[in-house]
Amino acid sequence: MLRLEAKLILMCAVALLAALPTFAQLEPSKPKEIFLDANGNRISNNEFVDLRLANSTDKTDPATRTILDDGTVEFRIASPRQEGTAAPAFDVPDIDAKWVNSEELKGKVVVMNFWFIGCVGCMDEIPKLSTLADKFRDNKDVVFLAVATNTPQDLRTFLRGNKFNYRHIGQGTTLVNLFKFNGYPKNIVIGRDGKIIYWRSGIHAWDKFESVIQQALDDGSKNSAL
Repeated sequence: MLRLEAKLILMCAVALLAALPTFAQLEPSKPKEIFLDANGNRISNNEFVDLRLANSTDKTDPATRTILDDGTVEFRIASPRQEGTAAPAFDVPDIDAKWVNSEELKGKVVVMNFWFIGCVGCMDEIPKLSTLADKFRDNKDVVFLAVATNTPQDLRTFLRGNKFNYRHIGQGTTLVNLFKFNGYPKNIVIGRDGKIIYWRSGIHAWDKFESVIQQALDDGSKNSAL
């Protein structure tokens, strides 16, 4: 009797194992997701997130969601409204009392970071921002500017213990008001023609950030060769 029960249990176990692939096939597959920019180009999820948060205080969501015929979920994101517009003119001193004038920067690619000491998101970005600036340190056609609301003295004290390889501007409230944004950090790239070509808050897609800078430099080199 015991042998018969054991045999029945074994047969049931084998039957269950054989049925597992069938059960697995019945589980619905997760829909495929694709992310597109305003021009319909495929972008990474990280870049989609950066674009969606570029103006996070706006009341309207820049993203749309569409389910295609094959079940694919398509997310499309609008470009930040600031991109393609002329950057405001400015003339301010850095923490070493040397003046930074936007007119004198025309013809160069300008990379700007707005931050302040104690901003958690800002502080998290600093090592990667420094690494990025290091990659372009031998290129005289790109300028990296960090604009903080802290005093020059506070910034000098901070920089003695923290590597941040940008040129620093303190008491930057005037610049913040000129660029008209809310929330920190803010990362902006201005092209050689003085127009904003990149407008983001925090950065997840670092490869995209770097490629925008490099592309702006390459485009300028091609134009000067014509």
